[in-house]
Amino acid sequence: MTRTPKVGDVFLVPTGDSRAGVGQVIGAYGKHAKYLAIFSLVLPLDQAAARATEALTSGLLLLGLSLDAKFHAGYWTVVDHAPVHPDMPLPAYKEAVTTHDHIDVVDHSGLRRRRATRAEADLLPNRKVVAPVRLERALRVSLGLEPWLTAFDDLTPGSIVPSAAMFD
Repeated sequence: MTRTPKVGDVFLVPTGDSRAGVGQVIGAYGKHAKYLAIFSLVLPLDQAAARATEALTSGLLLLGLSLDAKFHAGYWTVVDHAPVHPDMPLPAYKEAVTTHDHIDVVDHSGLRRRRATRAEADLLPNRKVVAPVRLERALRVSLGLEPWLTAFDDLTPGSIVPSAAMFD
């Protein structure tokens, strides 16, 4: 049975080679988009469900704003629920407001905003929702199963400007 994933849900991402990556829903944007974190620890498929929460302390590998299609199709399964680590880097974005030269800094949820400085407008990306398969493929790349594509660059933690850094 599939269900809509909730913030805190821990899930498995099969890699196609008898292993699974572990992810967690760490935030939400609007009614349908979810921030999905994929962690560094990859487990044998037959142990993954029982050991999934171990991955939550293994280091953040990927982060993206995505939809829940892989959950509803049954490809990704929720296996546990755990608190989201408070230091998880939920991203900030820029949004044009009314005119092209009026740019706001917006937090990950879309609820907090303020006028951006020119430097912030140059630094921050626009919000982008990626297909869940992009996260799955980027995980496979990290395991040497596929070649790197530039489309994966913005899924790496180093590319994220955290909302917490933009709002006190």
